[in-house]
Order: sequence, then structure tokens, then C-alpha cells
Amino acid sequence: MEIILLIFLLLLGACIGSFLNVVIWRLPRGESIVFPGSHCPSCGRGIRWYDNIPILSWLLLKGRCRFCKVSISPRYLAVEAITALLVGGLYACYYLLDIRDAVGPVGDTWPMYAAHAALLCGLLACSLVDIEHWIVPLEVCWVVSLLGLAAAAADPPSAQVLPRVSSSTAAMACGAVLGLLVSVILQRYGLIQASFLDAQERVVTEPAPQAKGRKGKKGKKKGAALEQARRITAVAITRESGVNVRMEILREVLFLLPAFGLAVAAWVLVTEVAPIRSAWLSLVEPGRGGYVARHLGGLFGAIFGYLIGGLWIWGMRILGTLAFGKEAMGMGDVHILAAVGAVTGWVVPSLAFFIAPFFGLLWALYLWVGRRQRELPYGPWLACGSLVVMLFYDAIYAFVQPLFVVWAGR
Repeated sequence: MEIILLIFLLLLGACIGSFLNVVIWRLPRGESIVFPGSHCPSCGRGIRWYDNIPILSWLLLKGRCRFCKVSISPRYLAVEAITALLVGGLYACYYLLDIRDAVGPVGDTWPMYAAHAALLCGLLACSLVDIEHWIVPLEVCWVVSLLGLAAAAADPPSAQVLPRVSSSTAAMACGAVLGLLVSVILQRYGLIQASFLDAQERVVTEPAPQAKGRKGKKGKKKGAALEQARRITAVAITRESGVNVRMEILREVLFLLPAFGLAVAAWVLVTEVAPIRSAWLSLVEPGRGGYVARHLGGLFGAIFGYLIGGLWIWGMRILGTLAFGKEAMGMGDVHILAAVGAVTGWVVPSLAFFIAPFFGLLWALYLWVGRRQRELPYGPWLACGSLVVMLFYDAIYAFVQPLFVVWAGR
């Protein structure tokens, strides 16, 4: 039965990978992922169902469109295969190899598994878009975050899989979320100005077709050089326009102030005001809140993970920008690690934050040895760090646990 389920999940993963190909292609270009249906980007002809079978169709068609015979990038095949391995491999690691403790049987923990699998798929999509376009599709992060919150509330996994938080920390998390909503509303009505207004969302345009052979290689190199020059020019224009990045980042500090203020206010209310404290404990304490407290415990653990995951990157972005006078990190990275926290709790994104730089260093070493100049954004390294921590959580956490000041729960 386990092998049959594994095969099913591998096939399901390949189908999800086929959908991810649509997401990866269309979202950066501002296109709908629903309409029109799958079609060849070259000739525009619709792809028939038997030409849209994941992995198999690409192999049978030898990587070409049935109608116009234009080559179809092997990336489509790679994404479908990698997604199948991620979805099926996660099941094998959690339930067949028992690589993590306290996961439980799949019949009891399938919402957790589904959320974790969705997270890996989302990280793959965000990484590939980030590598190609240097932007992160925030919609993917939002969907993954909502799935994580829903799974945690509907069927909370064990505390080892999704760390719980204390009642006072849960109140702070609620206050912070309310503060973020207040800031979003204020910004929407123009009472708080967004930062870096000159940096509008970049429109992705299609490059001109490259010729094959030596001319094609020269064209590729020229295109890469032009792209690099375009980025340098964009930075120069931003500086010439008189944008003070330190002042701009202070707008983000202002955006976060209501969240910090309401978090502190919530903590004071549930710790210092006896009637409120009693009512709050009767709702969230496992021994007093019963069935509702169990589900709220999972939800608050996911919310706190979302906040901590985002805060690691956002804090580094603010401090780095203030220190060096240029924009550090990107808001897309904030959303990536926040989504990781919403699915896995606060510990995984915290560990991934410190592990991700090692992947970046390995890539830099590879470039140095090969004398290459292909820089990559930070999103893929956050994804790699998160994957490693998710799979080897028990060993990593046991190693670093003495270094943690556990203030979020117990």
C-alpha cells in the first residue's frame, strides 16, 4: 500500500509540476494562469490533452511543438521531474524512512504533509522565477502561507513538527497581525507612503529569438551583457534621481511600528490585566480551552512562524540598508521566509536564515573556480536552506538547541 501511495504521489507531483510550469511562465509576465489554456508560446496553438501529459509528452514529442516544430525548453521536463521527486520524496522521507520524529502516520497527518509539499512546490516556483527575472511571485507565497495556516488550524501536527507558543506570545502574534493590517489599510488610503515608489514592478519582455550556432552563442553573450548593463543603468538612474535609500527604508520602519506597538499592547493586556488574562487563558490554554485551544494552538504557532520568518529578512533588509546606504535584500525574500514559517513554525525559518548563506558561498566558490560571472538572487538559497532544515530538522535542532534562547514557548 505504501509503494502504491508513493507511485501515486510521484505521478501527482509530475502533474503539479506541469501546473508550476504555467505559473513560472505566466505570473512574471502578468498573464492569467487559468485562461487561455495551455498553448505553444511560439505559434499559439492549443496543446491537446495527449500532448500535455507530464514528462511523457515532452519525451514522445522529442521536445518540440507538434504544430510548429519549435523546440520546447527542457526546463519544462526538469520542473515536472523535480516536482515529482519533491512531492514523492517528501512522503518517502517522512513516512517510509522516518527521517523526522513525531510526524505520525500519514492518515493522521496528511494536512501537514500536504502543506509541506505545497511549500516545496512554491519554493521551487519562486526560485526559478527569481533566477530568471530577479523577482519573486508574491501570489505563490501568499497561497502557500494560507495553506499553512489552514492546515495548522484544521489538524495541528505535533509540537515537534510545528512548535507551539506560549499564551502571551500568541497574544503578541495576534497584535502584530492586527498592526500589519492597520498599516496596509493606512497605506492603501495614502496615510502611509510606500517605500521605493520609483522602483515599479518590472515588466518582463520576451527576448528576440537567437540564431543557432556561433552567431547564436554570440547573441546570447551580447544579450547577457545588455541585461547586466540595463541593471547597472537602472541603479544609476535611481541614484541620480536623488532617492535617499536610508529615508526610504525608514518608511518601512514606520510601516512596522503599528505591528510592534499592538504586539506590546497585547502582551501587556494578557499579562497585567487580570480579567483579560483569565479570559485569554480560558480560550488558548490546552487544559482549559479544550478542543478549541488545540486548534488555536496550531494556528498561533503558524502565525508566529509567519511573523518570525518574515522578520528575519525584513530586519536584515532594514539594518543592511541603513548601514550601507543601498537597498539590501528584497521584499520577495521576506515573503519567501514568511511562507516557510507559516507552514513549519518559527524554528525552521530561523535555522534556514543562518544556513542559506552557506549555499550562497558555495555558489560563489563555484563561480570563482570556474571564472564565471553568473550571479543569483538570494531567494533560491533561502529555499535550499529551508529544504535542508525541513528534512534534517531533528539533527540540526539538537545541534543548535543549546544556542537558542527559547522565549517563544514553554
